[in-house]
Amino acid sequence: MTETHVELVRQAIPLWYANVAWAKELLVRAFGLADAQEILAPPNRHFRIIPNTCWTVRPHGNGVDIFKAPDVGGIDFDFDKPDPDAWRLARLIERQVNDGQLPYQTFRDLVEDDELLRQAVSAALHGA
Repeated sequence: MTETHVELVRQAIPLWYANVAWAKELLVRAFGLADAQEILAPPNRHFRIIPNTCWTVRPHGNGVDIFKAPDVGGIDFDFDKPDPDAWRLARLIERQVNDGQLPYQTFRDLVEDDELLRQAVSAALHGA
């Protein structure tokens, strides 16, 4: 792992926050919710297509997974955890690369090596 790998992950962290904000706004607008977290209420809590979009939502535990196709685009987050954990940040990077939102050529080493990605994410989040 190099400092370049860690820096790439650090550069992706703002994308985490932007995607969480986007996802919450999408849920509120698409389903007419007062708050995005209402998607976790029993009448709303099921896997479904988000109307008039190419997105799917899968509520889980205290969060949601929003994606275009498995491992493509979107974000998986918990409402009670405002900051990314290592697993979810790594998953966001892979999904955004698969969706073309992050350049494959730049992130190739990370997305093709799970252990390298894990190490770089840990170092970026925890300074390890």
